[in-house]
Amino acid sequence: MFLAVAGLLGGLEIVLRLAGIGWPTGFFLPATVNGRKVAIENSRFTWRFMTPELARSPQPLALPVVRETNSLRVFVLGESAAMGDPEPAIGYPRVLQTLLEARLPGRTVEVVNVAITAINSHVIREIARDCATQAGDVWIIYAGNNEVMGPFGPGTVFGRQSPPPAVLRAGLWFKTTHTGQWFDQLARRTGLAHRTPGQWGGLEMFLEQQVTANDPRLGDVYNNFRDNLADIIDTGRRSGARVVVGTVAVNLKDSAPFGSRHGAGLSATALTQWEQWFALGQTNAAAGQWTEALAAWSKAAELDDAHAELAFRMGRALLMQGNTNGAAQLLARARDQDTLRFRADSRINEVIRQTCSNRVSEGVWLVDSERTFAVNSPRGIPGDELFWEHVHFRLPGSYLLALATGSAVLEALPETVRAGARPDWISLNEVAQRLVVTRWGDHRVADGVRSRLRRPPFSTQSNAVERDQRLQREVASLASGLSPTAFNTQAEGFRKALARNPDDWVLHDQFGRLHESFGDSEGAAKEWRRVIELLPHHAAVRLQLGRMLAAKDATAADAVPYLREALVLQPGSAEAHAALGQAFARQKQFTESYAEFDRSLRLRPDLVEAQLQWGLALAADRQTNAAQGHFERALTLNSNSALAHLHLARIAVQSGDTNTAKSHYLDVLRLSPNYREARQFFEGPPAPDSPSPVRGTP
Repeated sequence: MFLAVAGLLGGLEIVLRLAGIGWPTGFFLPATVNGRKVAIENSRFTWRFMTPELARSPQPLALPVVRETNSLRVFVLGESAAMGDPEPAIGYPRVLQTLLEARLPGRTVEVVNVAITAINSHVIREIARDCATQAGDVWIIYAGNNEVMGPFGPGTVFGRQSPPPAVLRAGLWFKTTHTGQWFDQLARRTGLAHRTPGQWGGLEMFLEQQVTANDPRLGDVYNNFRDNLADIIDTGRRSGARVVVGTVAVNLKDSAPFGSRHGAGLSATALTQWEQWFALGQTNAAAGQWTEALAAWSKAAELDDAHAELAFRMGRALLMQGNTNGAAQLLARARDQDTLRFRADSRINEVIRQTCSNRVSEGVWLVDSERTFAVNSPRGIPGDELFWEHVHFRLPGSYLLALATGSAVLEALPETVRAGARPDWISLNEVAQRLVVTRWGDHRVADGVRSRLRRPPFSTQSNAVERDQRLQREVASLASGLSPTAFNTQAEGFRKALARNPDDWVLHDQFGRLHESFGDSEGAAKEWRRVIELLPHHAAVRLQLGRMLAAKDATAADAVPYLREALVLQPGSAEAHAALGQAFARQKQFTESYAEFDRSLRLRPDLVEAQLQWGLALAADRQTNAAQGHFERALTLNSNSALAHLHLARIAVQSGDTNTAKSHYLDVLRLSPNYREARQFFEGPPAPDSPSPVRGTP
């Protein structure tokens, strides 16, 4: 019977392979770039751990199979913080590479970013096995934020929660086969698989996945993390690499808990009293009466001290009084009691310390990032000076982590390599110059982060309004980088950096974005075509180039081949289908256009861009009512879409509905205060002798 079943499955495996059903599951895929054999990232690697709709992709890379003689190869394994979110171009791995290149002159330094958003140690363990075949000198492991909410954690939305380790490992192995992948697809199509969200929705997807500090499943989380971390380290050491492991630093001071719950067994009477004391504390704090606020909150804590928000507010109050030690303890407790567990807690860091301490003789170095960030933070508590939000680094935070891990990397290298090292690290300012950190780029990142933080669960944090106002001021202060006169200075920074490193595809990509932002399509196209030369498998840059060309009548036809290539490299890209729809609409090929928009929205019903572009195509095709429906659906998906408000305002003006037009133009000005068309609606047309206004895009 066993032989019969094995034969049946083996035959099915062969049939499925011949039929092209399934996908490769290794992290690296073989490729040839400009005649050189390389390993590239597998964009479908995470399909084993998440559904294709939710899967996150690695950063693009092309790793030479044959290493240069005088090279240093460092792998960075981890999650989004290690990857460099929100902008990997200036994230931690890039900062680390810049520091090591400056410290080790004459040596080729490869810092290979194999970290991925939303994964955890279950996934990193599999990545490590593939990294072991790539001749790394040093591995850096910076992970722990996603152990609860990532794949197979008790708070995950990606599939089954907390399966037994043996079942988990068997399932992952089965999905390395085409048979396992086919069964998985069949289960999802028939509704037999664990139900998951239909598309990526950021941290908002996890709002119902609250896990309290006393949840018994956390014990399994810590044990699994310990086992996985030990296995990753052992895999690295067996491959011949030295291993550097960091504890995880998080924003304690300025990131309020995402979720709070009361302790079990709190009676209704006690809850009422707790709420009264909590409210009194809030009133006193609003008046700046910190002693009185702490007194009221202490009474609440006597009734129930399991509430994360209470600990956070008490910690902030102690900080206002100058009691930094007490504040640090309470803010750490607030993190540990947060029921939406997006930050590594104290137990995770303790597991890392226990696993890695005093192992230098074994080739394992511990970097206590948590303590490093505390020592280098104002009043000893990390906050918004180093983080954008809860865990992702601003540039000074990336620099601080890179200094700490870079020092361990140097210590791990053979004496013959260290002998040629320069004595000091370059400064943060010099790193910024080499990575071409500009006001334009900072504005782009800060504005994107602000948009992210205006959605749950960030928007429901107790200090969300205060943080949004601070970010609004920051974005406004960086707006000078968008001035037409600011282009040349910022472009010169890219030219100098590219003269030093002409094959840095990340710099070419960023330079292309700068050109596009200032309306120089030819300059952007030149840079992005260079990226394609350096990374022929890079789908996203083809999408960028195709989108830009599709936006203009004169270049819309040129966009089509790039977008077709993007779809070959990344089948099922809703964004590429939407851009194709726009390109066809610009060429008045409306039938083809509508078909592409339909494909796009079938793949991503929440894609605002597709709704907007479909509406524009219909308007150009003189189907105003249908166009209005798509603009309204775009607003349903994103009430802060300035473009949807703008086009609805224009339709209202055409139909003579002044009140509706006024309402939408007010929203345009709320979202884009300097947009001239909206301002002129209220102020009237310019005087005959005044210059014509420049039309912009909100």
